[in-house]
Amino acid sequence: MLRKLRYQFGKFRNSVFYEDFNSAIKKLDKVYPPKYVIWDATRRCNLRCEHCGATKEEYSEELTTEQVKDVIDQLAAIKTPFFAVTGGEPLLRGDLIGILGYAREKGIKTGIATNGYLLTEGNVRKLKEARVSSFQVSLDGLERTHNKIRGNPQSFQRAVRGIKRLQAAGFPIVSVATTVTTTNIGELDGLRQLLRDLGVKTWRICITMPIGRAEDNKLLLKEEKLRWLLEWTARHRKQRPRILIGENLPFLGPYERLVRNEPLPCPVGFTACCIGTDGHVRGCPEMPDKERFREGSVLEQPFLQLWKNGFKKYRARAAIKDDERCRRCANRLDCFGGCWVMREGNTQCIYELLGTQRPSK
Repeated sequence: MLRKLRYQFGKFRNSVFYEDFNSAIKKLDKVYPPKYVIWDATRRCNLRCEHCGATKEEYSEELTTEQVKDVIDQLAAIKTPFFAVTGGEPLLRGDLIGILGYAREKGIKTGIATNGYLLTEGNVRKLKEARVSSFQVSLDGLERTHNKIRGNPQSFQRAVRGIKRLQAAGFPIVSVATTVTTTNIGELDGLRQLLRDLGVKTWRICITMPIGRAEDNKLLLKEEKLRWLLEWTARHRKQRPRILIGENLPFLGPYERLVRNEPLPCPVGFTACCIGTDGHVRGCPEMPDKERFREGSVLEQPFLQLWKNGFKKYRARAAIKDDERCRRCANRLDCFGGCWVMREGNTQCIYELLGTQRPSK
């Protein structure tokens, strides 16, 4: 009963926030700042993961140190509380730790998503000095499988050692992320035990997105395997580590309340956005850096102007208006049309992914 009330309250709270957010723009000509901004720092990487989506674009230039610091100044001015960094492998940027330290000096908490390979003793010490708040380290299986997926025979041990160093250094949040595919789904129990042994408290799980090397959907879990994954998650949801199903599945259909305590709607345009490698702003790092997803560039317009005037289709819930399947679905106001990136491969509907009938309104 308490879980049901918590979920219902979360849904009500979100509804009020979205309505208030759009009303503030239309009636008061003001916009609430994003709760977090993700910087897609680089597309360079030291690994070659079979499911990587970051290979979908290449860039001849990256934002300079001073350009990123200017963006951070703008985020601090509007009181954005969190600045996260991803890639590629962000630690390949020699200026990254200095930039994270600069953001912290400006009063913004910081986080980094990394493959863990470069979490050396020296880098962990510098990251501690920069007062980084949170880390997400990728682990995609036990040693042999992880190394195969990542294309490097040392990647597993380097990631595990990195997690241990972060834990020993006392960082507030050290989580692990796993992309579950047809390659590694059989190792989830073993991986879960490993994370328990490592003292990891939060484990973020997602399925592949139809971008980059996973564009052909060959690694995407089929109906039976996806149902098994959600049932497996439900069985272990009250145990450590806490398992969170990623945002590319913002609604889980019949499994939603078995797995989640509260809704997890897509945050794009309401509480989050991404600044791309070359300065173009889009919804999230996984979104293809194509014109239809771009809201403009921080090299051409102030960030606040881009945030206020952009992201119209997300704020208008265009997916459930334009997609005939969504318009007819009884759960359209629960999932809001699914993940925009999953739409690139027509894999956004949870009912189609599960092979079950979509409820009609």
